[in-house]
Amino acid sequence: MIEAMKEIGEYALEKENTDLNDIVGILVENPASNESYKHIFGLKFEIIEKNFEYRGIEHQEYSKEKISRYLYKRGSSNGPDLTPTTRITEVEKTFNKKIESWFTKPLKNTEALLEEEEVRFLKSLLRCIKENKEAILSELKDKINHIDSKENSILTLLFETPDGSKYIGDFQVFKKILKDNGASKFYKKYGITSKEADKLCTICKKKAEVYGFVTPYEFYTVDKCGFVSGGFEQSKAWKNNPVCLDCALKIISGKEYIEKYMSFGFYGFRYLIIPKFLTEKLLSKEEQEELFEVFEKFREKDLKFNKEYRNFLQNNESDILEILSEQGNYLNLNIQFYEKSNSAYRILLYIEDVLPSRLRKLFHAKAIVDKRKIFKDYYVSEAETKSVKFTLGNVRWFFPNKSNDPNLNTYFLEITNGIFTGKAIDYAFLLKYIMLKLRKDFRSSNSTLRYSLFLGFQLLDYLNQLALLGNYKGGTNMDSKDLSKLLSNFGPDETIGYEKKADLIFSEFKDFFNKDAKKALFLEGTLAQYLLNIQKYQRGSSPFRTKLRGLNLDERYAKKLLPEIQNKLEEYNSNYYRELESLIAKYMIQAGSGWKMSNDEISFYFVLGMNLSNHLKPIKSEKGDKK
Repeated sequence: MIEAMKEIGEYALEKENTDLNDIVGILVENPASNESYKHIFGLKFEIIEKNFEYRGIEHQEYSKEKISRYLYKRGSSNGPDLTPTTRITEVEKTFNKKIESWFTKPLKNTEALLEEEEVRFLKSLLRCIKENKEAILSELKDKINHIDSKENSILTLLFETPDGSKYIGDFQVFKKILKDNGASKFYKKYGITSKEADKLCTICKKKAEVYGFVTPYEFYTVDKCGFVSGGFEQSKAWKNNPVCLDCALKIISGKEYIEKYMSFGFYGFRYLIIPKFLTEKLLSKEEQEELFEVFEKFREKDLKFNKEYRNFLQNNESDILEILSEQGNYLNLNIQFYEKSNSAYRILLYIEDVLPSRLRKLFHAKAIVDKRKIFKDYYVSEAETKSVKFTLGNVRWFFPNKSNDPNLNTYFLEITNGIFTGKAIDYAFLLKYIMLKLRKDFRSSNSTLRYSLFLGFQLLDYLNQLALLGNYKGGTNMDSKDLSKLLSNFGPDETIGYEKKADLIFSEFKDFFNKDAKKALFLEGTLAQYLLNIQKYQRGSSPFRTKLRGLNLDERYAKKLLPEIQNKLEEYNSNYYRELESLIAKYMIQAGSGWKMSNDEISFYFVLGMNLSNHLKPIKSEKGDKK
């Protein structure tokens, strides 16, 4: 991952026309963090024979072309920045914390690096600033008050010299301090210094001064004994992961680019997609840039991406993964799910080396599942149907984010990992959580029961398409062409009754109806739903629901239910379903005893039949009557 970040950092720096060999240029940031920064206020000093004379405040318009001369680098929020160029908040507070104190804290830390003449230069400048502090604050406040309150300003130092006007970025002493302060976070920590000269950098494989605390994320620490290889000396941390300054800065630039263009939201998590080019194929600079432009244009909602993309991660945004699936296998993708709280950064899941061809396989399976008739024509009401399309939201539906059960988040991420990496997911485990949700919906008469059932069945179907249902053995799914051929076998004057309608479903989902017991349970659930519908119509309620034991069924009870449902239909003088009852009895007999099905599986097939009951109603041709 670190090597990939370095590559991305190099691209990001080149995109900004930064010289990759200019460490100071890499360190410098744009002080205008947004377009509201329009003003530069410079404390102007004239250099006269190595001394300074204060010449007032010069107001300039901000210029992007002068970023290197402003020499800005963000520092501590409660202390000075890394150079005496800063963003103005409150005038007096900014001056005290960001300008005046800069000449004490950073200067104190770097004085040993400076030449005697450079130290004298800075001390003389500080003396002039302090002597004119009252005048500086008064004039600065007055100038700030005369600009638009909606516009922001930047404060820096300007100099009049015999060679003309200069900014702090024109002086070597400020660059030297910036370079050292910019590098110090990579080798100074816990009050310890960890660096070594002329050692091999683990990233670029070149000899240079290397540092021990280089990490783009806070999860890497050496603050406890035993975290340092070869002993407990934190000063030897550079041995763990020796990285030179050049690589460290590129890694940090890569991190910033990734967080800007490659960071996305995902069901309460954040995730990064970090591409890594494969070394087997040498790519041209243009080919690499094309990939990065995919992310940039996606983030900026470029018009080229207005075409319909099939969502996979979640429903409410276009899917970057399908766009990436169109790439060739000259790269792999690392996907990092994380959570961040204050300064704590925790990686929840890191998926390595996902090839675009793997993504194409995921979307191919999705296309097959999405085209299933029962999912395309999801029944909402008599007048409305809608399409239910698979996304990882199907998984989240059964493994939601609940503070009282943090394991659900873990299971959700494990299943996500399995889908991306091809690791099998246990069928019984999935069915357990699907049934937990269905039983909860059933007990509370929740209107989402049917939707939950469809999402669960679709999830199982999707995983089966990818051969990821662990410990499950089924038949072979029917191809859509074969299904069309089966449908065409019904003549124009022929009634499509229960058996033939059921066969359409059993054939389309052959892998899930590979046992007579499953077919019997499915059809029995259909019959039970017809009874509930009749009760609801005639009585305004469905008392037989209590007989379903909250969808906690076993083999013995499922067999017992069939005659009870038939008796109730006779009591209501509404037993229109003798063909269906005969079909159920046939499958029950063929199934025999000892089904070797868990209670979850038995209950699932039963409730599946209940919720697909509208698909089983017989139909006739236009010459006949509907039943």
